[in-house]
Amino acid sequence: MSDVALSRIAHLIKVEDDLSKIPTIRQQFLKEKGSVDVKLSATTTVQIDSIMANMSKLNAAAVKLNSIKSNIGKVNQIYDDSVASIKDYDTIRKMTAVNQFLTQVDNLRRDIKHYRELLTSLDSRIDNELEKLQNSLTYTLPNIFLIHYELTQARNFSDYLEVYSRSLSDDFRSIVFKITDPIKRTIAKFEDLLGEAIISLTEVVKDGNVQLVFRVVKIIEYESKEDLKFSLMESLGLLQTRDAKTVDYADFRGKRRNYKKFFYEKLEENLSETFNACINHFSHDKMLVYDNLEWLEDELMFVAQRLNPLLPASWDVDSFIQNVYYNKLHKFTMEVINSDPPAEDLMKILSYDSHYSKFVAALQPPEEDQSSAAKRKSIVKADQRSIIGEDLKNVVLEDYLKVITLKMEEWNDNLMKQETIAFTVRESAPDVYNYHQVIEDEDAQDNVITLEVDSDAFVLPDFKTPLAMLKEQADVAADSGYSKILVGVIEHWSICYIKRIINYQQIIEEEFDKYMSVYNNERFLIKESKTQRLFRRRDRNDQQFDIENMTTEELEKISKPGLIEYLAALGNTYEINTDRLQDKFLPTYLEKVHTNYHGRIKQAFEDTLTPSTELNAQVIRTIVDIIVNDLYPALSLVFTKSWYDDGQSQTKDDPNMAQQIVQTIGEYMEELRGYASYDIYSVGFNILLDTFIQAYIRIGFENILHGSGKKIDPKAVKKFKSFNEGIGRDVTIFYGNLEGLFTRKDTAYLLNSLRAIEYLGDLGTCDDPLTTIPEMWEHEILSSFYYCSVEYVRGVCLCRKDMDKTQINQLIPQLIAIQKNYHATVDPPIMPTGTLNDFYFN
Repeated sequence: MSDVALSRIAHLIKVEDDLSKIPTIRQQFLKEKGSVDVKLSATTTVQIDSIMANMSKLNAAAVKLNSIKSNIGKVNQIYDDSVASIKDYDTIRKMTAVNQFLTQVDNLRRDIKHYRELLTSLDSRIDNELEKLQNSLTYTLPNIFLIHYELTQARNFSDYLEVYSRSLSDDFRSIVFKITDPIKRTIAKFEDLLGEAIISLTEVVKDGNVQLVFRVVKIIEYESKEDLKFSLMESLGLLQTRDAKTVDYADFRGKRRNYKKFFYEKLEENLSETFNACINHFSHDKMLVYDNLEWLEDELMFVAQRLNPLLPASWDVDSFIQNVYYNKLHKFTMEVINSDPPAEDLMKILSYDSHYSKFVAALQPPEEDQSSAAKRKSIVKADQRSIIGEDLKNVVLEDYLKVITLKMEEWNDNLMKQETIAFTVRESAPDVYNYHQVIEDEDAQDNVITLEVDSDAFVLPDFKTPLAMLKEQADVAADSGYSKILVGVIEHWSICYIKRIINYQQIIEEEFDKYMSVYNNERFLIKESKTQRLFRRRDRNDQQFDIENMTTEELEKISKPGLIEYLAALGNTYEINTDRLQDKFLPTYLEKVHTNYHGRIKQAFEDTLTPSTELNAQVIRTIVDIIVNDLYPALSLVFTKSWYDDGQSQTKDDPNMAQQIVQTIGEYMEELRGYASYDIYSVGFNILLDTFIQAYIRIGFENILHGSGKKIDPKAVKKFKSFNEGIGRDVTIFYGNLEGLFTRKDTAYLLNSLRAIEYLGDLGTCDDPLTTIPEMWEHEILSSFYYCSVEYVRGVCLCRKDMDKTQINQLIPQLIAIQKNYHATVDPPIMPTGTLNDFYFN
């Protein structure tokens, strides 16, 4: 009994009560066994019937195989009998050959008779097709296949006669020549027709005549295959085994006909003719060719996108056409370059070369869009993406840079000469430029506000010329597509720009010397203070002028009027140009080059910043020196008896020293504010304050120590003899009259600068100076003038009537130590007041 049956019995009989079910279970098992037996018997019967049927089919197949084997034997026997038992086999073979020869001769007779008639008919039909094609590009040449077929039959016949007449006598060869000679004219006519179709391929496709393209392709492909077949037979030596008596001369080919070569030759001939026509049209100015090559690019684009997909990929027509045009363009360009063209022409060639390189690169489809055939061969060769070649391109680039730099230097030298003349002669007022400026100020609550102001600023004549020159040259260089040229142009322009700055610095020095040779007021200080040690500036003019006895016209010949106006115009010019260079030119040209060149371009523009800043600093310094020079007559009275007495004369008709000073400064600055930029005016005024206040203090010390002034008496009690009262009077006049010339934000600098004079009163009259002065130094002076020179305090101490050198020598080291400690513990202000930074006196 199987395990399955035992498992089922164990499932049915689990308890003792289930024993009573055994008869029932037995009957159930008997029924199931009967059902299984029936199914098994039926299945077995089906399998036995199938096996018997297959055995019957196998027996039938064996019988048929034996029959086939027997029949093959009979066929072999019949073949052997048919060959071995034929009588006079050689005779029959010879008779067959004679019959074939007679048939061939009869065919030749008939075809020769009608040969000229056939050719005449072909000539007429070819002429008709050619005329229709020339008259309409939409004509599809529907008869060209039949014409080609009949011409091929005629050519095959001609080849047959020519090949087998080589073994005949000269007379027979002459006869054959007369028979075949007319076909040369027919072949030429057909090639004219086919050639016209080939050179018209582009135009017919534009008109939608693609059927003509397919017919041309079909004919050339057929001829190429026949040429290939002929070449294979020739290489295998099968041509010599052809029998003239039996060969079918309708399929006879005596040589390769090279219609594929004919296709490319005709195509190249037409392309060359088109390009040469363009060159001849612009023969009067060959450079115009590069401005008028849109047709070429349109042609190449059309070929790549429309014509090439209609032709077999193996023909690679788009590459062939591009190469033909490249060769023509390359040859033409080399002829132009070898003619030693000017720099502008070289630049145009380089510009078009860059454009051409990008254009032909764009003809190459993306790799993911290329077919397998296109992937095997690139449309454009890497070495043909430049019409002058990489090696020669580098030479041309170097030559162009040399030419353009020489030209730029020549232009810059001429410009410097013109600028020198314009600045020194000053025949007319400077030009006016509407300058948009953004100014920071403070409102009444001391909050920073931004003001946008449009003002008329003086600029030098043609002040835009240098930047226009840069734009002109750099734009041409950028259009060329060569970053190397653009960077080279900008770098050399920067060098020329700096040369002009240096030239202006020299001009300023020379013009200032001329001005001071006529208007120098230092003589007032020498006369009034009786000290020459105050002046360190030496007269650079060897020529001596009798100023006192010269007329105004004679003086103006030495130093032309308008120096301050031209100085302001010069400062404005370089400030405006510097802004334009950084805000406009730099970003523009950075976008036109690869990031590898960004550093060089930035450096070229940055190289102009420091010289420009130094030039503007010199401009401001010179304007300040001129203004301060005009203050010397009034400043010569500082701390003298007249200065003490000024408190008694403060009328409008009789201004005191301080009033004279603010009147002079006000006149200059009011005028300067009308034509200078805000930066020139603001920075200039700050420097003027520093210079004027230092001169005020220094001249005052010199007058006390070496001139007509008297030492400060801290104990003086008379109102108009008190040093402290005089200082307070001057500070009040200075601030009250100059405040209106400043913006609210800049007024803070005026107030802080004037403290340098205000502190003199306290330093010169304080009690117990050895104690008080160090305290003032630490808590007041250094907080206002972080980098204040100790010479400032030493000077006022020397001018005190109650202090000797021993006390001063004791005080100065103490001040130095305090300043050192102050600097170590207190950070400098963001914008320190520099009035007393470099203060000195003799």
